[in-house]
Amino acid sequence: MTKRMQNARMIAFLITGIALTYFLLMQSGSLNQSVSRILAAVGEADVVWLAVSLGLFATTQVVRALRWQVLSWDHEIRLKQSLPLTAVHVGLGHILPVRLSDVALVGLFKRYASIPLGSGAATVILAKLMDVIAMGFVVSCSFIAGLSGPVVYVAASASLAGVVSLFFLPVILSVFTKPVKRIFGNGRVFHVWREMAQATEITSGRKTQVFAALTLSIAGWAVKLFMFYALLRSVGVNGVPMWQIFTASAITDLTMALPVHGLLSLGTVETGWVAGFALAGVSGELPGGLSVVEAGFSVHLLWLSMAVLLMLCGAAVLALSERKVSI
Repeated sequence: MTKRMQNARMIAFLITGIALTYFLLMQSGSLNQSVSRILAAVGEADVVWLAVSLGLFATTQVVRALRWQVLSWDHEIRLKQSLPLTAVHVGLGHILPVRLSDVALVGLFKRYASIPLGSGAATVILAKLMDVIAMGFVVSCSFIAGLSGPVVYVAASASLAGVVSLFFLPVILSVFTKPVKRIFGNGRVFHVWREMAQATEITSGRKTQVFAALTLSIAGWAVKLFMFYALLRSVGVNGVPMWQIFTASAITDLTMALPVHGLLSLGTVETGWVAGFALAGVSGELPGGLSVVEAGFSVHLLWLSMAVLLMLCGAAVLALSERKVSI
């Protein structure tokens, strides 16, 4: 992909985010009324529930930092390095468009932990695959808790299949490598597929470490989804079943993981939020007076603020450590 095409793609996502933001805000009434209700919800957010949310969010970053250590099989990274790097990566993920934060993280690994670019990229790709599997596991479990009937067995089977598939990813991806090349040629799609296949190869012979990393991924996602519950409580939304919050929150976060969002992820994250609640059978006004759209924007703004706060703390730690080394 040429530089011009990359810039055009980024501009397209920025415009899409603005358009989605405007469209969603208009769904709740007039634009001014929607904005006023969102700002009021954010400004009057419950301090106790906000503190709980921040604590849960910080906990997820500690878990992710520990996972970087487990995944660092061919290189060593200490917690005092991985924790601030994680905070910066998460913060950039909220600010930068189209997953540029992942590219930045590979560079940060090399600069602050002396991890080669290839190893860093493989670790990041593997972590992303684990995130998708872990998120599916947690959401499947929430479906099992909230629903009944045949869908429960489908969710349980999908959950189990997702976990087991991680141990066979090298085989699965290698089997489909040739068909992918035949269909898409030697272009970007095949290049990404090959990178994923190479990344999963580092799991060979390390089943204990893979299980430990996946366990951390599942724990991190469970804590993060409880964070969304606390954020909803902070803006006055109460009484929504947990499985519905988990479903909507997981789809919301999935839009952050995919390279489809614009600056600050505005619009795309809220679209995922609305789609997630619709999938769980919720639309219109939530308990507490906010509509699904207004609650989505309110939660996103608070989530973004926490991410930026922790990112600044992480950046300060990295700057101090670099200064000590230079002295």
